[in-house]
Amino acid sequence: MNQNHQITNNYYTMVRDLLFCTTLCAGLYSADACAQGLDRLQDPTQDPTTEKYETFVHGGATEAKAPAIAKSHIDLRDNEVWWGYFNGEYKSNDAYDLLKTGWGGELTYAAGIKIFSQNDFDMGKGKTIEGIKFVIPDLKNIEDVRIWISTTLSEKLDMSDCDICVQNLDKANLVQALNSTPDNFTNEIRFNTPYTIGDEDVYVGYSFRVTQIETTYDECPLVIEDREANILAKEGALYKRYDDDPEWMDYTTSGILAMQVLFSSADMKSNAVNITDSFTDVAVKKNGTATQPLTLSTIGKEGLSNFKYVVTTNGEISDEQTVTLDEPITQIGGEYTYDFPLKGGDTQGVYNTTIKITEVNGSANEGLYTESAGQTIVVENAPERKVFIEDYTGTWVKGAPFGFINKLKLKELYGDKVLVVSSHNGAKDPMYLKEYDTYAYRSGIKSVPSTVIDRTYWAVYPYLGSDMGQYLRYGYADDVDRALAQLPVASVDVESKLSDDESTIDVEAKVKFEFTGKKDNYALFYLLTEDGMQDESWTQKNGMGFYAGKGYETYDPLFERYVNGPEEMTGLVYDDVVVAIKGLKTGVEGSISPTIQLDEIQTGKESFDLSEYPIIQDKKQLSACVVILDTKSGKVINANKCKVKGVETGISGNTATSKAVEVARYTADGRQVSQPVEGVNIIRYSDGRIVKSVVR
Repeated sequence: MNQNHQITNNYYTMVRDLLFCTTLCAGLYSADACAQGLDRLQDPTQDPTTEKYETFVHGGATEAKAPAIAKSHIDLRDNEVWWGYFNGEYKSNDAYDLLKTGWGGELTYAAGIKIFSQNDFDMGKGKTIEGIKFVIPDLKNIEDVRIWISTTLSEKLDMSDCDICVQNLDKANLVQALNSTPDNFTNEIRFNTPYTIGDEDVYVGYSFRVTQIETTYDECPLVIEDREANILAKEGALYKRYDDDPEWMDYTTSGILAMQVLFSSADMKSNAVNITDSFTDVAVKKNGTATQPLTLSTIGKEGLSNFKYVVTTNGEISDEQTVTLDEPITQIGGEYTYDFPLKGGDTQGVYNTTIKITEVNGSANEGLYTESAGQTIVVENAPERKVFIEDYTGTWVKGAPFGFINKLKLKELYGDKVLVVSSHNGAKDPMYLKEYDTYAYRSGIKSVPSTVIDRTYWAVYPYLGSDMGQYLRYGYADDVDRALAQLPVASVDVESKLSDDESTIDVEAKVKFEFTGKKDNYALFYLLTEDGMQDESWTQKNGMGFYAGKGYETYDPLFERYVNGPEEMTGLVYDDVVVAIKGLKTGVEGSISPTIQLDEIQTGKESFDLSEYPIIQDKKQLSACVVILDTKSGKVINANKCKVKGVETGISGNTATSKAVEVARYTADGRQVSQPVEGVNIIRYSDGRIVKSVVR
């Protein structure tokens, strides 16, 4: 059993049949499933077997129903509220639709959350733990159910070493999600001995034993939550253990525990919201308006119906508004994101800005964090925007053709407004660059193909885009348009030159800011990319055959070669491949002065010793790219790219260049034609090349 491979069938649920070719076995996508759309990315710095157990994750189809069981419910007292890192908004009461995880065997599970004595939710010291709420998908093969509280994580199978309490539950008094109703699927249990939190952090959770494996529910008995809107925080949000293994796992890659704790207190807050304590720089045109999205979190039992906020700019009130929600939030742990408008004055510069939530539901805000601070940058002029896209791929990635085709579409639609760099991940890839691979993994890129746009929009699937609900649509353009709409505060011009002895490339970046002020959060990131990389021994995995007959090649002829191609392809040519980097994560230190003057050019210079980058094939196919990074937010401000001086420009289009003849021609809407027609023509050659040309 491959102990590192995690299976998920809820990832991009709306296009499950589009992205995954799977083997469906008893409702579970098995370890033998063949994922065509996504491949898991390993941590390059760790042993590949990082997880002791193979984790299954499950979330939807149909199964036989079992009889309903009696209701388990707590009627809340006036001073009680439910709270957890999960906000309590379950996806469904249907057992099959709930997101579930498990090891798949007959063993004892223990799972819980950590409650910090001091936390941002006012659910720590002084609050009393009264009960627990959790879901069991199917009780048929479940025994020895217990709930527990402890200041340390148990090392015993029966949880008997919990130092606060362990409480055995009668299975007959529990409910299951299978064959349930919306008001009859959660187990709400009071502890016989409530516990008031002191100075120590505490763990709260439940455990049970799976006696037999018959269905998905036995293989995946822990209910988790992965929807970001329903997650308040991830730290402490899932601890799990199998059998009596003393090592608890505390990662939340697949989701957090869908469990809540019942708290009581004599001084429970009523009208209280927290706001993010800071926000990143907001660029705005003179006398214009920009918006800053910020999230409000309810920590008062009255929830959130309306709120009043005050904006101050350099200490002066610049705006004051009351906002009423269309759909009120009724519980603690709810979240509401609002686009706060920020106004630019008639003078360029840097302005200290605060947004304060002064009232909640018509009463003074009792929140712990009521004010968010940041800076508004008013620019003199709007620089040209260029979008920087990091394309994560690999020769071992079956879905890589989505990325190949995406790059062709981007060049066609946007030209030099978009800069794409391809990072090949996985040590067995011949174009592998370890530093970039490590950065990708630690930045949260766990599956490929994937892209990151301006380090602002993460894990965007190539071609399909972030909104993947529409079948056979080039949705990626929506994400690029959104990025292009962002206002940059600076532009960068790039020049690069290959030395006479071809041993070094010198890169010069000229940065021009559109404001005056003190800012110490900018730096330059330098890259070299190579076009035309190829080797007849390289093999590219191709899973696109799964889509044969599903309309892809009709919708977009660029897919035809891959949909009708073999599972292993040779002779491909790779463009935009990252071969050298400096300042990958936070830029080169000191590359931009913190003293910024309007229209003053800041010049940055870096040299690349090409002997240090053995993956380079052809020095005359190199380009230089420079990216302006915001080192505090990590976002891209702007970017630019140039061919190394003296090198001719060429586009290979991911296919080998050779003497070839035209074998097919299509119009932009996919109609095959025998002669050139006015407009965009898509031409396929006998060597596999696909070329787009415009006939006028």
